Amino acid sequence: MDPDGTLCLAPGCMARIQDPDAECLCDSLTARYGRLVQKLRDVQERQQYANTWWHALRAAVAAHPDGRAILADTQHRAGR
Repeated sequence: MDPDGTLCLAPGCMARIQDPDAECLCDSLTARYGRLVQKLRDVQERQQYANTWWHALRAAVAAHPDGRAILADTQHRAGR
């Protein structure tokens, strides 16, 4: 409420934008956002591990005496 008693809506409360008398959902939205941020961090960590693993595997295949044959076979199996 403004000092003069007028209802004033704070930006971001989607529930109250549509209905000023509705229950504020900001706390639940903040919790959902926090869970999504954590999920994104987890996915990024897994992707970083996968990238590291892929580069190590690629280097191991390249260093192998049959590296070219392994890569050619892999490309064939992948349909490329």
